[in-house]
Amino acid sequence: MQSLINTKDYSATELITFGVGCFCWIIVYFYTLKSIKEKQFIEIPLITVCGNIIWEFLWSWVFHTDMGNLFQWGYRIWFFMDCLIVYGLFRYGYKQISIPFFRDKAKALIILAMLSWLPLLYFYIKNYDAPISHMGAYSGYILNVMISALYIPLVIRLNDWKMFSYPAAWYKAIGNLLINIFCFLHFNDWFLLSLCILTSILDAYYLFLFYVYRRTIITSNAVV
Repeated sequence: MQSLINTKDYSATELITFGVGCFCWIIVYFYTLKSIKEKQFIEIPLITVCGNIIWEFLWSWVFHTDMGNLFQWGYRIWFFMDCLIVYGLFRYGYKQISIPFFRDKAKALIILAMLSWLPLLYFYIKNYDAPISHMGAYSGYILNVMISALYIPLVIRLNDWKMFSYPAAWYKAIGNLLINIFCFLHFNDWFLLSLCILTSILDAYYLFLFYVYRRTIITSNAVV
């Protein structure tokens, strides 16, 4: 029977750092769901929501982390929250699409994207990820880089920062940073660690863009 927390293969520092980083992502999901309800808009890039729900399904119910049952249920909390986000994606995801032909077929594209992610992630995790990381680090960070990268062109293209959550941006950056630290403590693979660094660079740039927008608004209001 799997223990609640694996203190044999992971140090207390690693477990706490990873756990707090994961909890930050729960807060990101909370603000995302809040935004869906209030603004009828989903700010996480469409294609990455489709990959994310598949990753969380696989690591919640098909593959199992060796970090302990506490973290296994942490993945499942992500999954259940993400199910609500996917529901919002089916309702409002079309607002991310600017090409009318694809916008009108948004729901079909979402289903196609999830069906495409399923075999790709399953076989990648089975053959390359789970045998090495035992907790989804490699597949998770490939998705994480995509998420952090695609936020930037999405918000620039839509040019409507009011539809995006500043607290979610901060919690995403902090959560990723803490999980990055965990990876540097636990792994010695510069492919994975390079993904960690790239994620934080993208998160920092997204926060910078958000800061510039907020500063511009404050300055404009002060002039008025």
